[in-house]
Amino acid sequence: MQELSVRGWIWLTTTAATIREKLRNDARGLTTTEWALLVAGVAALAIVVVSVVRNLTSETAAKISTDVNVDTDDPDTFQGGGG
Repeated sequence: MQELSVRGWIWLTTTAATIREKLRNDARGLTTTEWALLVAGVAALAIVVVSVVRNLTSETAAKISTDVNVDTDDPDTFQGGGG
């Protein structure tokens, strides 16, 4: 009886080792996972870039003066840029 359980144990461990080895060498799902991570990284980077650009342009736009005197008849009161 004990011999059967030892044989069963040996068979079970060798079968488990074979299955483990097959699963370790199976790389079918790696490309999908890599692409998903790559796309997620690019999307996160795009969100960060858009956020930074929006903040910078909002700050710059807020600094633009909208009260400009364009009366060019009197150069002393002209507040426009350029020279």
